[in-house]
Amino acid sequence: MRRQFKFLICLSLLCTIFYSNIGTTSVNAAQHPKTQSIHLKINKYFILYSQPYPPFIDNKYRLLIPLRSIQGLMGGTVTYDETTKKAVVKWLDREFELVIGSTQAKVNGVPIQMDTVPILKDGAMFLPMRLFLEHTDVSYKWDQKKQLLHITDERAEKGLPFEYFAGFDPWAELGKDAFDLLSYKLIPRKSGWAISIKAKNITGQKIPAGKADIHPLVSYVPPGGFSSDAYSRPSYPKPPALDKDAVIEITRNIGDIKRAEYIISVGRQIP
Repeated sequence: MRRQFKFLICLSLLCTIFYSNIGTTSVNAAQHPKTQSIHLKINKYFILYSQPYPPFIDNKYRLLIPLRSIQGLMGGTVTYDETTKKAVVKWLDREFELVIGSTQAKVNGVPIQMDTVPILKDGAMFLPMRLFLEHTDVSYKWDQKKQLLHITDERAEKGLPFEYFAGFDPWAELGKDAFDLLSYKLIPRKSGWAISIKAKNITGQKIPAGKADIHPLVSYVPPGGFSSDAYSRPSYPKPPALDKDAVIEITRNIGDIKRAEYIISVGRQIP
């Protein structure tokens, strides 16, 4: 797999150089609030951002995710009809039909009543994730306090962002979850954007200096590519030692937010 991804590492460096030289974009402040909660995690990856808006909790206290994420991150296939405002999603041997603004859905042709509705937000359709959890055998955990859905199923880890990360990750087998990523902020700068991530040490013990691995990766819209701080030649200083339950905030450049399709991150302790 590593040979397969050598070209991606080069592409990553090119993307970093290219996007770091793009001027600040005019992203609406209401679209990207100063502090954004994190509501979705797929195996070891926290899903921070998805274009045009990250997963969020609606006024019925249900998690909504972008339609495109089911294909771009979870390996499903999706179609959307602008005339009928209906989406058809095929995922984990099920076919789902949902319509914007309607509590009526279908699963394999069988009518299902939902307690919230799909919506159109910033030009994208967002779907209630609960429907997919209840009508497949996907493994997951729901943290009510943090309002975080943690999908713990390899079948849901199918998108290119995960492949990009795995292609240069030296700690794929050795790194272990050590941080709860609490929130993030998107910060405009003169030469693009940065992301600031706040994370808490949840190991129950002190993490030595340089062993904290909070590592965001930006996956760009077609023609694609990704940007991330290289493990082999890191641009940023190693994190300091962190006491039990300590909270750390790290900031990384991400380039042009308009070109960012997904931002994902791990929160681990490495050997």
